[in-house]
Amino acid sequence: MSNLQSQDRKKLLFIIDNLSTGGAQRQMVQLAVGLKHKGYEIEIFCYQEGDLLASPLYEEGIPVIWYEKKSRFSLDVFFAIRKLINQNHYDLVISFLTTPNFYAVLCGKFMGSPVPVIVSERRADLPGGPDRMEQFARSIYSFADHIVVNSHHQREDLSRKYPRLAEKITTIYNGFDLNKFSRPVNTHTNGNLDLLVVASVGPYKNGLCLVEALKIMRDDYGLKPKVDWIGQQVPVGVYGEYLQKMNQKIEEYNLQDQWNWMGQRTDVIDQMHSHDVLIHPSYVEGLPNVVCEALASSLPVIVSNTLDHPLLVQHNESGFLFDFQNPADLAEQIRQFNELDLNERKRMGECGRRYAEGNLASERFITEYEQLIEKVLQNP
Repeated sequence: MSNLQSQDRKKLLFIIDNLSTGGAQRQMVQLAVGLKHKGYEIEIFCYQEGDLLASPLYEEGIPVIWYEKKSRFSLDVFFAIRKLINQNHYDLVISFLTTPNFYAVLCGKFMGSPVPVIVSERRADLPGGPDRMEQFARSIYSFADHIVVNSHHQREDLSRKYPRLAEKITTIYNGFDLNKFSRPVNTHTNGNLDLLVVASVGPYKNGLCLVEALKIMRDDYGLKPKVDWIGQQVPVGVYGEYLQKMNQKIEEYNLQDQWNWMGQRTDVIDQMHSHDVLIHPSYVEGLPNVVCEALASSLPVIVSNTLDHPLLVQHNESGFLFDFQNPADLAEQIRQFNELDLNERKRMGECGRRYAEGNLASERFITEYEQLIEKVLQNP
């Protein structure tokens, strides 16, 4: 199907918490705009403030329905969504993230006349997870018409934990406007290795592994690469404790002159173009947007050998894989990258770009969702 005829236009309701920041929000905005271009009528419901990412929707004339949730456990959101569904007669509901998924299934299937529902999870379960909220939400996923995840690892994990859901789970990789990520012709170099990390700071982002690897590189190889870390720092709870541990180790190992906390930034693409390689030690997530964006930017990556990472990054081709539990292995992979000349680094970046063009383009992402939507609508 290409563009829908006016009489066949399908009306879809998207549900998400807000449009402030986050990979799920960016992907939903892209999907909404892409489906609008294909002839669908789209509306988006948000129950929290935050429209930083909403500009493309406003430009395309896609209505965003803002509803302020009264409290964390308030039931008012259910009635607001159900009222919308009853009044506007949507053909299908799509939701991203656990709590919006819960709202979508309950409102779409149990509160009034049923409507087809597609829910989407966007990350992997934490060790020992899922938590109670996720377990509660998943207890009603069987009533959804389909479940989308953005990694094969999470599809396999969900299918193992919930065998009765396996036949209705599909992996759809995130999509990106690849034109925004083209790398300049001149490969960056300043005579020293510049490492880039783009991640929030927390236990599962595994920053301590990189700190330990820096010490090993200095002590064993005589190398002193510089790290620029972009991402949110939460000063409280387990995230604050982990940040404190990282800073303590950086100071203990006397690595302050090699480490730069950059905080949250909006110029991530430019930063990718001014660094030699992306380091991604994380071992818990869905599909890592930053790794995909690095590949699209022709930036080589050094990434943990878990989750879907070995599918994204071909070892010794578009980057290097390392054991996320072994800082010495990370140090060795960085050392090997350091020994590559500029032509080899350029070749590595070009290999990543080719992978992105074949697997991570926004057109593929939108088309796969469109095919799923039509399948669900034809087989309610």
